Amino acid sequence: MKVPDRLAASQELKIAYISPLNPLQSGISDYSEALVPELAEYFQIVLYSDCGFPSNPQIVERFRVYPVLDLLQHHLQYDLRLYQLGNSPHHRNTFTALRLLPGVVVLHEPFLHHGLYYSSPVQYRREVFYEIGTPDWASLNRLERALQEDDRHYLLENPLIGRILDTSLGIIVHSQAAYQIVEAYFAKPGLYRRALPKIKVTSQPLPMPVSCEMSEPRAALGLPQSRIIFGMAGIIHPVKEPFLALRAFASLYADFPDALFLFVGEVLQETGDLIAQAKGLGIAEKVILLGRVEPLERLHQAIAACDVILNLRRTTIGETSAVALRAMALGKPVIVRNIGWFSELPDDACVKIGPEEGVERLAAVMRALAASPEMRLQIGQQARHYVQRECDPARIARQYAEFLWDVYTSVAIS
Repeated sequence: MKVPDRLAASQELKIAYISPLNPLQSGISDYSEALVPELAEYFQIVLYSDCGFPSNPQIVERFRVYPVLDLLQHHLQYDLRLYQLGNSPHHRNTFTALRLLPGVVVLHEPFLHHGLYYSSPVQYRREVFYEIGTPDWASLNRLERALQEDDRHYLLENPLIGRILDTSLGIIVHSQAAYQIVEAYFAKPGLYRRALPKIKVTSQPLPMPVSCEMSEPRAALGLPQSRIIFGMAGIIHPVKEPFLALRAFASLYADFPDALFLFVGEVLQETGDLIAQAKGLGIAEKVILLGRVEPLERLHQAIAACDVILNLRRTTIGETSAVALRAMALGKPVIVRNIGWFSELPDDACVKIGPEEGVERLAAVMRALAASPEMRLQIGQQARHYVQRECDPARIARQYAEFLWDVYTSVAIS
């Protein structure tokens, strides 16, 4: 077991690690399963997850796994608690545990409206009251209407991270954009705040795929070998602008009549009917919906079958995109908007369009990539190098370990 040399610590800490795990369908499940084996080189780790029986055999073989709320009985056994927290109902019991047992919190999005509301409306209102005081009914109804309409600009004024920031021993985020949201919360006038907790910015851990080869994935999925294929992967949500992508793709038809557009992932009901939209644009026969793809290896296969991946965001809530990183790791040029975490990606490792740019600019970028295998290769190589350099799980685990030791020692002597 390793110990960060700069601290020369002699004892081994025992960490309660709270996170979704597979088979819970969450990007954080995959994140934790990449990180935990490396982090276990530094600490004794026991896992707490509401996944039922873990589906990853390596997790089963190496770690004990308990339901999250068992932590309420076990907490005195640990030196530190590490919570992986995202904006989804998978974290319902984690929210409960956090209120009672503070620790170090990894905020995968510094924005918890959806996770809290769809876990428990009562708990959601409790956090609203904590963060902004007791609002009048009109204000509360406006807030909940914004939630239903997914008005993220309005909701970001109060991201519902207040109690976590006020009580946590330390915070980990994955971008400067997320760090700025945290700082903005502490900068609000008229609210009592303790000192800003220790904050660490790290990249996401992501193992590198062995192969970036395209022909085998295309053969396995029954896709033609010689045609240009654009793709959009992950949960297909309106905020990812799938209709804009289809409109831009339709404008390429005259120049690239054999091109295809592949949607890889669940299309949410609020997204609408993509095939109907494609029919209206005259490109229905060019659009393929694969639906949800499992396991993770099959998602990699579908991304690998594409020439270009679109990973747009109309608005951002401080999140990073595991799908974008997976595509980059596979050597794919990824088209993003120049906002939030996406703006922090190297300019030579992706293709950025402006926050307000529309179909004409997107179509121009897609056309340029379709016309130039050399451009696709060059950007894809830089993308792969970026992920290899920044997202190595061993590197991220060491950053975690040093931060956790810092937090532990500062708490121990305070």
